[in-house]
Amino acid sequence: MQEFLKIAKTDFTATFEGAWIFPLLLVSVACVFRLGQNRVQKLMFGLLPCIFLAVYWCPLTVMLFMRLLGENVYWRILWLILPAMVIPCAGCLIVRRFEGIRRQALFLLLMAVTALGGKSVLSREWFEASTNVYKVPQYVVSVCDLLPENVHVLASNRLTPYLRLYDPSLTLAYARNALIYNAIDADGPLENLYRAVQEPEIDLSVAAPLAREEGCTFIVLSASRTFQGEWEDYGYRKYGETDEFVIFADIDYEEGQDTRKWED
Repeated sequence: MQEFLKIAKTDFTATFEGAWIFPLLLVSVACVFRLGQNRVQKLMFGLLPCIFLAVYWCPLTVMLFMRLLGENVYWRILWLILPAMVIPCAGCLIVRRFEGIRRQALFLLLMAVTALGGKSVLSREWFEASTNVYKVPQYVVSVCDLLPENVHVLASNRLTPYLRLYDPSLTLAYARNALIYNAIDADGPLENLYRAVQEPEIDLSVAAPLAREEGCTFIVLSASRTFQGEWEDYGYRKYGETDEFVIFADIDYEEGQDTRKWED
């Protein structure tokens, strides 16, 4: 439970640190309670946001939503639902109390406060200019340039959303959204394989046989990963590497062989 709360705290800080959005959200909730026209408005834009914040910090709901959504998306409950609905509502309630030039001036002021209260998405911290026409990270291009066409691949979670964008001839063990397996507790070859390769130190006696069972001709993992055992003992050989990833291939693979598990 402490681990889940630690993740919630980290996500909360990362979402609102260095911005005015959270204080602005609280002020907006107070404005809705004070200026709301009816009970429905106060319920939807005043009381429910408070409930959402309580749900976010409640240990039981933290554990539930992280298992359902994954820790990588849990924090989105903070900004996809609350600020986007409550702050505009409060702004409209305030602006409508004025008329003429004062209304226009107040509208521009509230727009400026909202804009300055966030973080610029074009800053170097959040925005990275594309270096290729496919508009995928360059490390994906580097990996795909080494992989042959028409093969079935088990890839790092960092790669799965992009590999088929660059090379649609590849098929992927988890399709494009590997993170959904964070919320799956069922036992099966693919689920067990996903859990095996998420271990801090991958036990090849477990992961490699499962990968072969699933027909994974190529395995692409971060170069920083460590392993128990040798790949050659379990039917794989080192095929290539980039600055960030290492590629292993089934020892039975022959160049030009089509090992895809479904058609494009």
